[in-house]
Amino acid sequence: MTIPFVLDGVFPSEQALRDMVVARRVCFDHDPYYVQDGSGRIVQIGFQLNLYAAFRDPRHLPTGEDLELRELVGELHLLCRVFFQSLDLLKPCRYPDPPMHRVMYSPERQYRAEVCLQIPIFDREHFGVKPDRRLGELLATAECLLRQLGAKRGKWEDHERAEPRPGDRCEDHAQSAMASGG
Repeated sequence: MTIPFVLDGVFPSEQALRDMVVARRVCFDHDPYYVQDGSGRIVQIGFQLNLYAAFRDPRHLPTGEDLELRELVGELHLLCRVFFQSLDLLKPCRYPDPPMHRVMYSPERQYRAEVCLQIPIFDREHFGVKPDRRLGELLATAECLLRQLGAKRGKWEDHERAEPRPGDRCEDHAQSAMASGG
């Protein structure tokens, strides 16, 4: 079983999606996702998948109603839409508002101007529950699919291949997430 990308209304082809990933030098990483519970404690309830996309000119300083900034945010939102359309597993994690974005200059990526889109991954049906194996496998599925599309973990290196690691099959992560209660 392979996980097909559902591109309806988003990208004309999988190659167009891959071309956007390469043109925008899309990178990713993740962080724990925390909230404050009713008693005021900070608890981890999931993960935050961070997608980074570069401006054409790495010295670009986006301000105000920057057209390329809006374009970049739009392209990352389309990438997210492909994931939501392609992975039924993400449906319980769907966030009611669009994922938050910000402009940043990370030392990891040589301070290039980039947009970071932050996608929370948590169980909306059991809000406040600690992340379990299912959420970890869901995150692994999303990261595996990003590598399949050509995105790089952490930073963009032109000579580095971004394909899934040997033995790292996206469908295995997805099946494990479903078996763990998804």
